[in-house]
Amino acid sequence: MESTITAVLLIVLLTGWHLHNRRHPGWLASNDGRFYVLCGYPLVTVAAYWLVTAPAATTWEWAFGNAWALVAMVAFVLGFDALNRATVQHGERAQDFETVELTNAAISEGDQPPAAAR
Repeated sequence: MESTITAVLLIVLLTGWHLHNRRHPGWLASNDGRFYVLCGYPLVTVAAYWLVTAPAATTWEWAFGNAWALVAMVAFVLGFDALNRATVQHGERAQDFETVELTNAAISEGDQPPAAAR
């Protein structure tokens, strides 16, 4: 019964966290970020399985579960780093685009700013 409750609780928590993660501004912008985050979910599930089935905290199952949890943590860190990096890069590109100076070649004769504004 304990493993069933753990499985249901894990599915509910990961589903809720996934719905929250999908709202990240870089979610659609970063394939690598999505890949690592989506890989983290099954890694957490495998880690939870080994940790729940371990008879004691000193057995090899417990160590194996902790190793899987560490790999899941690394996947999530890499994923969110990629998502955040994509968001920053898009913001920098947008800011660069908005700060492009107008040149005389790009402005027609009728649209020239007054001489005092030049």
